[in-house]
Amino acid sequence: MTTGDAPAHKRRWIYLTAGALLVVFALIGLLTFNGIRENTQASAKAEQLHSDLLAAGLPAPEPEVIADALGDDGGSVCQDPGSPLIKANYQASITNGAAGPGQRPVIGPRAATQAVALTIATYCPDRLQDYLSHLDTLKLDDTTK
Repeated sequence: MTTGDAPAHKRRWIYLTAGALLVVFALIGLLTFNGIRENTQASAKAEQLHSDLLAAGLPAPEPEVIADALGDDGGSVCQDPGSPLIKANYQASITNGAAGPGQRPVIGPRAATQAVALTIATYCPDRLQDYLSHLDTLKLDDTTK
């Protein structure tokens, strides 16, 4: 036996270890690639929503904030915009700001509902019609802050 030769059982362990490390590194690379791709999609949609909000004359948070909040799938906005719980949350945001018995519905600002509609149109356009049909039941106008 020379110094460069190893017994067959040792070579087998070397090959198995090298193969296992190769598989682990491949999985890490694949997961990293998917994470980067999702971040790219989230950033692209956030940039689009940001520009749409500004074009509509609405205030818009920075694209990074939008991407962090909504991700690449719209987050809670796109889960089910027509569900009773989501509708109740939208209606609760259109009140006079009081709590308890002093809370009253008010004529809601059209700009706030337009911002939500732009968000739904960007992230989940298939659910936009359901949201717009719900807006028909609300009394909206151009209000002051």
